[in-house]
Amino acid sequence: MNFEEQILKWQPFFITLATVAGTLIGLLFISLSLTRDKVVSNPEVFRLARRGFADFLHVVLVSLFFLIPVEGNKSLGIELFAVGILRTRLLFKQMTFPAGRGPKSAALKLISEFIMPILSTVGLLIAGIEIYRGGNDAVLSIYYVVVPVIATILFSACSNAWLLLMEEKSLGPH
Repeated sequence: MNFEEQILKWQPFFITLATVAGTLIGLLFISLSLTRDKVVSNPEVFRLARRGFADFLHVVLVSLFFLIPVEGNKSLGIELFAVGILRTRLLFKQMTFPAGRGPKSAALKLISEFIMPILSTVGLLIAGIEIYRGGNDAVLSIYYVVVPVIATILFSACSNAWLLLMEEKSLGPH
């Protein structure tokens, strides 16, 4: 079985993933639209909003790339690698503007601000390379690399959305 035939088995998973992430990014967008003034006026809230939105967007993009009909491993590998490069750029930007004060402990902040994003970005880059190379490792990398990367990004996005909600509540009416 070639790569295109094997990837068809994964389509229900990626359809579900794109639907869920698309719904969550839509809800986040509506929430941010309704509280725009609070978000823009507070750098910590703005940062959480930007990170959560970007994470959900990356999950949607990766899912949609897997749903492109008759896409070979080379094209898919390049697309995943490109999203990894985009995440790397955003991660460096995030590192130059570290989180301000907040209710999170130092360990949780380290994990959520740096370790999880670095691991997911490196995983995305590795998946892009492995899928590009093809062979049996291409399909195995979906299971052993792409799925954990997506789970990590979704966890980060949901965590940021929750923290954003808590930050907005603590700011009170504007």
